[in-house]
Amino acid sequence: MKLGKVQHNIYDVVMSALAVFAAVLVLFDCTKSLAGWERPAGLIVYAVFAADLIVRAAAAEDKKKFFSINFWDAVAVLPIHGVLPPPADPRADTVLSVLNLIRIVAFLSRPLRKAQRFYNTNGFKYVVFATFMTVITGGVLIHYAEGMEFGDGIWWAFVTATTVGYGDISPNTLYGRLIAMVLMLVGIGLIGSLTSTLTSFFMMKQKRDTKNALLDTVRRELDRFDELTEEDVDRLCGVLRAMKSGKGK
Repeated sequence: MKLGKVQHNIYDVVMSALAVFAAVLVLFDCTKSLAGWERPAGLIVYAVFAADLIVRAAAAEDKKKFFSINFWDAVAVLPIHGVLPPPADPRADTVLSVLNLIRIVAFLSRPLRKAQRFYNTNGFKYVVFATFMTVITGGVLIHYAEGMEFGDGIWWAFVTATTVGYGDISPNTLYGRLIAMVLMLVGIGLIGSLTSTLTSFFMMKQKRDTKNALLDTVRRELDRFDELTEEDVDRLCGVLRAMKSGKGK
């Protein structure tokens, strides 16, 4: 059954929100085993995404093309750690934690695809990628430099890179402080790029809304074309020429 525009938008919002929620659960699973309500919630989200992928794959005419486009959706539903019980071998647990980081990227790829217009504004996708790699790299480096837990290292790197600086965790060694200095400098650039991207996106959206409003006015006037005077036609042509000239600029 083909969804209407409104239904499709609701579907996209719900699945994107579930994808973000699933990524958060996987992130928790990287630092501790899921317990209480978290594991059933992870199983439910896994089942929803698996069912969604199966239904869409069954409806697709070209299966090879479908999986090439939805590769990350397939990676996201791999039964890793959030679905299976925690392994007894610590080395296997480390490997699965790395694989879970890949699943975080896989889950987040869905809402990011839906937000592609915003994501491509002023190279925002590169800012996101740089931020992700900066936080992960900073978390790993501080983990070795300060002997922090991996989860604490990621938290510290995120807080430092965003220049929030809660102060609940701070480096004490020379190497740790050098890492912090680099993260602070990079964080200032990332926040500046983010602010610039948000401003550009909403300015472009305002221009698109203005253009759409003008086009709607022109369409309404053309619907009563037989009633238009020559002056009205000249006025509409002037509006269209101005819009065309503005687009060219």
